[in-house]
Amino acid sequence: MVAGKPVKVCYGRPSARGRVMIGGELPYGTLWRTGANEPTTIFTPVILSVAGLTLPVGRYSLYTVPGETEWEIVINPVVLESGHTQYYTDEVKAHELGRAKVKSEPRKAPLETLTLRAEPSRSNATALVLEWEKTRVPIPIVAR
Repeated sequence: MVAGKPVKVCYGRPSARGRVMIGGELPYGTLWRTGANEPTTIFTPVILSVAGLTLPVGRYSLYTVPGETEWEIVINPVVLESGHTQYYTDEVKAHELGRAKVKSEPRKAPLETLTLRAEPSRSNATALVLEWEKTRVPIPIVAR
């Protein structure tokens, strides 16, 4: 809930299954659809600031570019069917609302399956927390 309204995040939950994903099969510096099988989407009934990027009311795809200490957050109103980055062309990129960087943090214990969840944060804000393997990425969300 943000500003008393439900913001929905839909995503596929890949599992590591013994593989090194972040920084391995999912290399640092590479655009990722932030999930499996389709792009992660955010549905918002209120104007939001996500990692400092303004999202009007609507539906958006969430892509990320993982890094060792920070991740780039990419918000785009174009929602591709498969979300596979091979279809993230320059034409699709031209629609981006923007890109922003957020710090990542280490997790104490590894997490087998990608998890996105809301977590209260400072100043009446919320964080969309991405966690997988030994990585935790809090993405600040504030109603505008």
